[in-house]
Amino acid sequence: MTTSGSTDFSLTANEIVASALELLGVRAQEEALQQVDLERGLRWMNIMLKGWEADGVMVWVLTEGSLTLADSDGSYSFAAAGDFTTIPFEIMQMRISHDAGNEIEMTRLSRQDYYRLPNRTSEGFPTQYFYDRQRDSGTLYIWPEPDDALYDITFTYRRRIQDMDASTDTFDLPPEWYKAVIYGLALTLTPIYGKSGTPRAAEIRQEASDAYDSIIGFDNGEGENSIFILPNDNTYRRR
Repeated sequence: MTTSGSTDFSLTANEIVASALELLGVRAQEEALQQVDLERGLRWMNIMLKGWEADGVMVWVLTEGSLTLADSDGSYSFAAAGDFTTIPFEIMQMRISHDAGNEIEMTRLSRQDYYRLPNRTSEGFPTQYFYDRQRDSGTLYIWPEPDDALYDITFTYRRRIQDMDASTDTFDLPPEWYKAVIYGLALTLTPIYGKSGTPRAAEIRQEASDAYDSIIGFDNGEGENSIFILPNDNTYRRR
């Protein structure tokens, strides 16, 4: 027996929507996907994926960024024409270095903690940050403000999942998520196609829940569920 030697399996938006409708029993495999069904499926699929972003999972969207800080400047814009042209969904961690020295991890502040600072314009070695994410932009606040122009920051952020705009688009997610997406979309479309309350709808709900729980248990971020094996403190002594 010969294996394929390939690991590049992927599905297009058209195939995902078609598979979800097959689960609902509103489309047979040999039937062409109607345009109205494709547009409806794409719309609800994007809505579903945007909602999933808020769960804080999906390690494949973790990305590294960097900025050079300006002297006495404590805020930096994240926008198409900003200091950083990508708008992070969330900044997970930030490190700072001075004059190409060692990186030091910075402390992440909440909105309340940042605005509790008595003097947000004081200068020194920056040790804390607050990222204010808005709908179409973001602002990074550094405290204290840099006391010279020799500071650089690097940071790990969660970028947004790319939209599915066309039927031929492939997913901005690894294939391990396909089952969760297909069953999740089928469940989302259940009331739209009049399938609520049916035994099949209950089966889809259970499969969707199991598939999502399974994948977020696997894709929960690096090191969050690590197992550490430590030596026993008891010392064996031979007499």
